[in-house]
Amino acid sequence: MSRRSISTCVSLVLLALTCFGHNAQAQFSFEKHQALRKAEVGVYKLKKGRRNYGYATFLWRGRSKGKLKAKYFASGNTYKTFKSWRKGKDIVLISSGGYSTGFSHKSEPVGICVDNGKIVNRKIESDKDALVIVEAAGGVRVSDIDECNLTLASIGKTICPRDDKTRLLNWGVNENATVFQSHLLAFKNELKINPTRSSQKSTTRRFLVLGFRNGDLFHAIFNVDKEMTLYEAADNALQAMSKMDVISIVNLDTGGNDIYEVYDDDKSKLRYMMGEAEPRDATNLLVYYYD
Repeated sequence: MSRRSISTCVSLVLLALTCFGHNAQAQFSFEKHQALRKAEVGVYKLKKGRRNYGYATFLWRGRSKGKLKAKYFASGNTYKTFKSWRKGKDIVLISSGGYSTGFSHKSEPVGICVDNGKIVNRKIESDKDALVIVEAAGGVRVSDIDECNLTLASIGKTICPRDDKTRLLNWGVNENATVFQSHLLAFKNELKINPTRSSQKSTTRRFLVLGFRNGDLFHAIFNVDKEMTLYEAADNALQAMSKMDVISIVNLDTGGNDIYEVYDDDKSKLRYMMGEAEPRDATNLLVYYYD
């Protein structure tokens, strides 16, 4: 075999190891840790062998018969608005959500954003293909912007958000909708992220997951507290849910405003699972609650 042929073979082997070698390693598995709210919320350890990589909090909306709801805040003084709104509500979980231009409450969201009918940012970012809609009724749906099939049932239209941004914004205002943009890591049980074209930085990760298990609708927050690349963490999360029907995995920003709190049945914070920033510093908040 010529030197050129040997070199080509070595290159192909290295490429295969880079792209597929992770499959030979242990993937995340779930270990039951704590049941909350009459088992409508469940906390599971994310394990690799004996090592704990963080926690996944599953919010079983199907079991709660719609009483477990989501809401998103992204305009004005986020924490002040949230603090006023939360009165009389049973808060289960809060987390930083989309990307922001800075770390103060005056920072702007990155990507198109509508907060309860108020347009906060009109620009659609080209590198963020997840459009997250938090519905007034407390549900969440995720659309792949690039598939151009976002259904706006109230106006009887299916649109391509990038090409029909004005219609999307008008719909958001008229419906008091909440919309934000982020990175789509997996969609319809398939990874959307590329191992060589995504960030190679290793850091902690947090994902919003929507899916079904045995027909039971769930939302889940994966809080990975060991440093991993975005691809590694997303791949591990999807592999761990191989027996579930995963609708989407969306990245939640944990940059300078890493906010994350989960509350037990006595409304006390779970101290083993908290972000590094204080809620008062929030530029946006994704909230799960009982009304």
